[in-house]
Amino acid sequence: MTEAENCSWLNVGANYSCRLRNQVISKGEANAKCTKPEPSMVCIDAYSSLFKAKDLLEQKSTEAFLWLVDAATQFENLGELDNTLMACTKGIDFARSMNLIDNGYELFKYGRTVYEQGLSKSDPSLRDPSHRAALAKAGQDMISAARKMATGDSMRDMQAELKATILDGVALRRTEKKEAADLVVVDGRQLYTKKLKEYKEGAEAYIKSGVVNNAIIFACMAALSELMLGRPKEGIEYLAQVVAESSFRDKFNEDSCFKWTRLLFKALVSRDHDAIVQARKDFFMIPWSFKDDKEFARRAMESVARRIPTQS
Repeated sequence: MTEAENCSWLNVGANYSCRLRNQVISKGEANAKCTKPEPSMVCIDAYSSLFKAKDLLEQKSTEAFLWLVDAATQFENLGELDNTLMACTKGIDFARSMNLIDNGYELFKYGRTVYEQGLSKSDPSLRDPSHRAALAKAGQDMISAARKMATGDSMRDMQAELKATILDGVALRRTEKKEAADLVVVDGRQLYTKKLKEYKEGAEAYIKSGVVNNAIIFACMAALSELMLGRPKEGIEYLAQVVAESSFRDKFNEDSCFKWTRLLFKALVSRDHDAIVQARKDFFMIPWSFKDDKEFARRAMESVARRIPTQS
């Protein structure tokens, strides 16, 4: 790329520096990310989401979790697994401080998976052992917090039982505490990976059977699954391939769900505020076959909307 095509946040002088991060960066990092359009866009998304998360963490807003997961995913796509673990660790510590153990556990599972996969590939970004140590400490602190909460629940049960006994005027008798049901936690990335597989297989089946409306919706949802995994390019390419290979290309291009999906990708890639405004209006005009698909699409739309700067 020419200097004019460099990332707009890159300063080129005696040293390279990033104005978004307010940091001096190495020549190697600049050449790898800042002088190529796709990595630079992912990098901007990652740090923008991270900074947004930090602001929300200071406000003690649980919306910070969404931005931390988004930042972690983008860092993973950049191959910066150390930063992925950093984002996960921040989320785990915040979850612990707010007694939101479920959220912390989900982030810990994500971070652990990223670390184990990176370690198996000898990823250079994980050479510093402090990243593993920080994740492990955050996990251990979360376990301690969960144990304290469990102890607190037992004490509250006893206090409530004592109060009820006194009020009822009957003999004090401690009931046996029932074993809690197993906690089921769904990892966000695992969810979207699963949905991606389901929607692709569903789209293929509907295309073969000639059920056009469902085929289009499932293909669009598969593309949005890629987007939610931080891979908009792959989502666009998949959708283009399905349209090109299907026997009803014109119906694709005329379909309201297909047009709406393209608006979402346009809004995300171009940071087009008008596109997301139009997408929110068009969303209600789509003839959804299943309620689950409508809810999945709504979540994807709101995720994109959070990344689009509001107009003053």
